[in-house]
Amino acid sequence: MVSWSALGRTFGITLLKNNSKSPFLVQNVKFNVGQNLKGDHEHRTMAMQPSRWQWHKFKDMFHYYFMIGIIPVAGIIFYTNVFIGPAQLTPIPDDYTPKHWEYHRHPITRFIARYIHNNPQQDYEKFMHYIDEEAQKAKLRGLEKDVLKKMSERNDYQAYYYRPMVNKYLRINKKTGDELYDRLGDNHSD
Repeated sequence: MVSWSALGRTFGITLLKNNSKSPFLVQNVKFNVGQNLKGDHEHRTMAMQPSRWQWHKFKDMFHYYFMIGIIPVAGIIFYTNVFIGPAQLTPIPDDYTPKHWEYHRHPITRFIARYIHNNPQQDYEKFMHYIDEEAQKAKLRGLEKDVLKKMSERNDYQAYYYRPMVNKYLRINKKTGDELYDRLGDNHSD
């Protein structure tokens, strides 16, 4: 692909040589194609100019990837539109359930729906699962709120967590302590 820029440069220079015999200016460099070069030893300088290597490299890579990408895709699209064509609408037999990609008319759209996109039913099921998970989280948050409310009302636990013991005895002990406090008050001495 590097030959593209070289081919363009040589083609342009030969075109200018044939059409013009007068000096012309290209990028601050004066070329004179109508005059023969002399063999004398006069002092000649080369004009300094920025390199065009990056531009030629970009142009070559652009042509290369254009040929690799756009041309095959255009060929596939042309082939499907000319030789395959759009789907025809026909009655569905009673014992046949159409697939989700068979509802699309164009062959490329059917291909994308079949192999790239998800089944709409699958998307729906995933969305319903997400909604169910969020509903379960909301129930758990509500339950946690109720537990915290009951804890603040009863003042019987410092925090809620699973304890592998029966809380009945803890409540009986607390009830006994509250009864003693009500009977004796703060001013009791043993």
